[in-house]
Amino acid sequence: MTGGRDEATIDWVEAARVRCDPQALEDLWAAVPEPMRLACFAESSVPPEYAGAFCHDGTWRAGVDLSQLPEPMRREVAWCVFRIIELGGKIPTPGLSMLVRRLVEVIADRAGQAPASLLGLPVRDWCQQIQRAVHRRRGRLPAVTTMKNIRCLLTRMMRLLVTASDTGPWWQRDRWNPVEDNRIPLREHEPMGRYSVRFDRIGTRWLRCGLQWHCKVGLETGSLSWSTVHRRIVAVVEFDGFLGGRGVEGPWLVDHAAGTRALMLEFLGHLRARPVTRGRRTGQRLSPESVQHRASDVEQFYLFMTDNKDAAAAALAEPGWLRLGPEHASFYRRGELPGKPRPRLDGQVIDDDAMTRIMGGLDLLGAAVGDGGFGDEQAMRITMLVALLGRRVSEICLLDRDPLLPLSPTTPSSPGDPAADGDEQGLVAKLRYQQTKIDGAPDTIPVHAEVVAIIREQQQWAQRFLAEHGAPGRTPNTCSWPR
Repeated sequence: MTGGRDEATIDWVEAARVRCDPQALEDLWAAVPEPMRLACFAESSVPPEYAGAFCHDGTWRAGVDLSQLPEPMRREVAWCVFRIIELGGKIPTPGLSMLVRRLVEVIADRAGQAPASLLGLPVRDWCQQIQRAVHRRRGRLPAVTTMKNIRCLLTRMMRLLVTASDTGPWWQRDRWNPVEDNRIPLREHEPMGRYSVRFDRIGTRWLRCGLQWHCKVGLETGSLSWSTVHRRIVAVVEFDGFLGGRGVEGPWLVDHAAGTRALMLEFLGHLRARPVTRGRRTGQRLSPESVQHRASDVEQFYLFMTDNKDAAAAALAEPGWLRLGPEHASFYRRGELPGKPRPRLDGQVIDDDAMTRIMGGLDLLGAAVGDGGFGDEQAMRITMLVALLGRRVSEICLLDRDPLLPLSPTTPSSPGDPAADGDEQGLVAKLRYQQTKIDGAPDTIPVHAEVVAIIREQQQWAQRFLAEHGAPGRTPNTCSWPR
């Protein structure tokens, strides 16, 4: 059995599979570099620059043979291998070999009736066919762990394929993943840019589609950030659950204007009384901050849809949005929503004594595991920069690939050059960091040679890391703190 999240992913893949363009494979195949268009991925055939992305074991030496797969499927698998590497992933060579062997068995058993493409069957049907093929040959079903590994890899590959082959508008997908779909407009430095969002958690179709359009317009115009999209989905999921069983027929919510405010006050009461269902506060009521966020996000969503109801009705083919009126533009009066509490700094500020202890044990972070350390050079450098600069950890992790600037326009040498680094005590460069909290605020600070040296060490480490993991010569968007 798979977990609820895995099942939701499989459901999403199945819904997207029917929208895929069969001709898209030609474009995908054209994007694969010639040296990676292989019928067998093995130690002897994979170019050295990509070899680091494969798990090296006996399977790697023997190779993963795709030659028995139909031509379209062979190309799909090869493209998926390259795409996983391109996204910075690792190829589980034993799992890939097992999946390919089982696909070959299914195709042989079905004697010409098997689809020639991975997208020819749903994930669950492929898994059922694999189990039958194994049982026919061995008299028993494959182990649960084996099927879990096969299902996870197959789902991952089909998710990549449907994302790349779905010809519909990106914003109409029920799952948005900026890593796999670069059409999603994000800020240049988005702290949550590697996290996907799921709209399929919203069961009411007009509400789900309306929120998708709202978020799409917000991202394209810059009025919404990706983190706000995450928060807005959480709020509307809550609102969707609240509406269930209340006889709401469309976006207008209720037939009489006066009833709209009564309904939304009832929603506010629902939020105040709702218990937390997971985490350390399980069983307790939602915090005032959570209540404020969710009620306000639903209100802001409806304000936007009211202001843009004509465009929304046309874009979504849902005339119900035209029935929005002034009562939908503002649900709550001043003082009705909980105020934003002053943030507690407990555990968020490192005092002098704690910092002294941290710095005293800093070498353990970067020391090799064999020497009693943690073997994490990146964590060591991040901590050093936090201590030296006083910036937030998120700001350090979002540094550009080359965040150093000359101290002044007339500085004759580049930051990091010997002439710039000669004075250990003086300021030698400016560091540009990502100011994601306050628009227009300063985003550079002067730094000493020690900071420059740490940045250069991280740049060199990142290049070695990428070269060892199948991405030589690739320039990361940030200073790169791969995990």
